[in-house]
Amino acid sequence: MHRWTPRARQVGTFALLLLIPAVLAGTGLRPAAPLRAAAVVQGVVADELDEPNGLIANRTARPAPTPPLLAELPPKKALLPSGPVTYVPILYYHYIRINPNPRDRVGFSLSTPPAMFRAQMQYLANHGFHVISLHDAVVAIKNHSGLPSRPVVLTFDDGYTDFFTVAAPVLQSHGFTATSFVVSGRMGWYGFMTPSQVVAADGMGFTIGAHTVDHMALAAQAPALATWEMKQSKLTLEELLGHPVVDFAYPYGSFNQYDVAQAKSLGFETAVSTMSGTTHSAGQLFLLSRMRIGGGLPLPYFAGVVGGPQPTSAELRGVGAAPASSPAPSATARPSPTPTPTPSPSPTATASALSRPLSLSL
Repeated sequence: MHRWTPRARQVGTFALLLLIPAVLAGTGLRPAAPLRAAAVVQGVVADELDEPNGLIANRTARPAPTPPLLAELPPKKALLPSGPVTYVPILYYHYIRINPNPRDRVGFSLSTPPAMFRAQMQYLANHGFHVISLHDAVVAIKNHSGLPSRPVVLTFDDGYTDFFTVAAPVLQSHGFTATSFVVSGRMGWYGFMTPSQVVAADGMGFTIGAHTVDHMALAAQAPALATWEMKQSKLTLEELLGHPVVDFAYPYGSFNQYDVAQAKSLGFETAVSTMSGTTHSAGQLFLLSRMRIGGGLPLPYFAGVVGGPQPTSAELRGVGAAPASSPAPSATARPSPTPTPTPSPSPTATASALSRPLSLSL
């Protein structure tokens, strides 16, 4: 008899467990809801289920990822375009801030101090530069049509909060426009614009472009995942803004021929790289070169990048000056540059098809 007691207890416990659902059903109670999200949203990691504003709900299941790049790609320069070319420097920024960690060299290289940014924008205004939209540049490159004198395009990668809080008021004070390439899966994260700020920036006349969902180096991913990252970022931003998103930036400047073909087929008008160069041809609309600005570059260097005269002594003295009162971002003001004739193209250097990746916080 003693030998059978443990087995009898096990059978009794099992039977009791089977009765619990029936008892709960009879009383109208229900057990706690199962964790269905983990079962039905395949390929989405746990922290992404906490994204704000329900953006995760509109995602389709993502393909399995492949390992990310472990090191930065070497810096490259764009191939010299063949055939008719259009000269227009396309600048790209990341943070507009004072780098908070002096030991973070990557963070330093990606950060333009606010005083330096104000001085750069003032320099453009002082010397007759015309800040045009990326779309207007693309039309001119595609058709080899004229641009205003001293044209320049301003772009900002990753969608950091300081684009909205620091850069946008300065840009508005000069009537300048810009494109902000937003990592759609980072909206609302610490240091990144919230969805409402992205909508507000769009309403101010700034262009919102796509920069993938998770800021992945596309050339290192399986084709299906690379396509998903590009397509889903476009769809998420289009649903948020209520209009097409036609500009794309390759994270880390990483892409291959497949990614270029996908950018075209997904309906983007253009895709920008991190290859350096200032002249462009119609055959390069999906690997446009840009000039990187960051790391507290001196104003004379910035002047050389945009092809302008050396700064005046007054402009150099003003680099560290306190800001004039800049207006807070308004939901109605729209930048409106004024056009005039265009300069001759300036030469670029030669080289490659991949460019420098930027660090991920990017």
